Amino acid sequence: MKKILFLGAPVFQIPIIEDAKKMGLYVGVVDIDSDAPAKPYADKVYEASIIDYEQILEIAKDFKPDGIICGACDTSVVTCAKVCETLGLPGNSVESAIKSTDKLEMLKAFEKNAVPHPKFQFVDKTAIKDFELEIPYPVIAKPVDSAGGRGINFIENEKELVDKICDSSKEGKNGNVLVEEYMEGPEVSVEVIVCDGVPHVLQITDKITSGEPYFYEIGHSQPSDLADDIKSQITKTAEAACMAVGLVNSPAHVEIKVTDEGPKLVELGARMGGDCITTYLINASILGVSMSEEAIRISLGEKRSLGEYRESGIYSAVKFIPSCTGTLKKVIVDQNMDKENVLDIHISVTQGTNYSDARDDTGRFGYVVAKGSSRQEALERCQNIIDAIKFVVDK
Repeated sequence: MKKILFLGAPVFQIPIIEDAKKMGLYVGVVDIDSDAPAKPYADKVYEASIIDYEQILEIAKDFKPDGIICGACDTSVVTCAKVCETLGLPGNSVESAIKSTDKLEMLKAFEKNAVPHPKFQFVDKTAIKDFELEIPYPVIAKPVDSAGGRGINFIENEKELVDKICDSSKEGKNGNVLVEEYMEGPEVSVEVIVCDGVPHVLQITDKITSGEPYFYEIGHSQPSDLADDIKSQITKTAEAACMAVGLVNSPAHVEIKVTDEGPKLVELGARMGGDCITTYLINASILGVSMSEEAIRISLGEKRSLGEYRESGIYSAVKFIPSCTGTLKKVIVDQNMDKENVLDIHISVTQGTNYSDARDDTGRFGYVVAKGSSRQEALERCQNIIDAIKFVVDK
């Protein structure tokens, strides 16, 4: 029996692990959180930091996997590449992994390869107070090395500049910050499988964000409702981005803004998209391919040649339940809620816990996934379930 080791066990990893089990694989999983949601689904569990190369290397030597996979976990991309390189396992090069996680190196790669991207400036953590902006307002500040929308700030004027850059700096690991032009227009993500250096776009996802000042994601839907010519431009831009960072055999999750000047890159991840995008959503909206199965097989070093795949004619959507400030007293669920075409309902709260208002993807009480004959119908089904769940919070 072949073995596969997952680095990270968040809730969105569960369906990917389930697919690995269905493929007859023996599954190991690593996460520093003893209560990580995906751990019970694995055959063997390790407790360690997924960014600690030495620890993960020792675990891999003990587990002896045929492949190591990040799944939908961005944090472990570089560690995964380093350990795979050391052990001679299939995986991304360390260089491409760094370009796919360090936002400055990523933008440099896009710039070098003429991939459309926002104007940007780098801010060293030691020089924030002396920073001089050369990009017109409004701008976005973000940590160079964060994920999940953490540390994003919308800056409208000079008065806000230093304070908001400092806030972004605190949310990153190394404290350095990128300041980028604010790009107006709809945002999408592009779900890609790269085989032997050739990117294959499986689906384009319409994103719903909270807007300024934090732009955290509150929902997604597939397939995109944008015009075909726009989707063609998006596809070409996403393919160019994957090649710019040097992906050869890898899944990719590419985020793009559709501006008046055309599609521009937000960022790229050398892993599957989270938030149910590459599991529930893509499995409902696409026929002929499973993104999680393809990603698993790539991590095992299997040669892939994607067959024909097409849209199913079904729309799928996920909506998140944003957290709010206060102590959670109880959750009241309407037992008569209409669950027709609802694919998943997940509530992840603990009674008695203090919560804060949402500002990134950690600020969620849960999510709902549904499908329908249109984007609106799928999203409405999600919202109807959310409306049937009441979170009683003592403020």
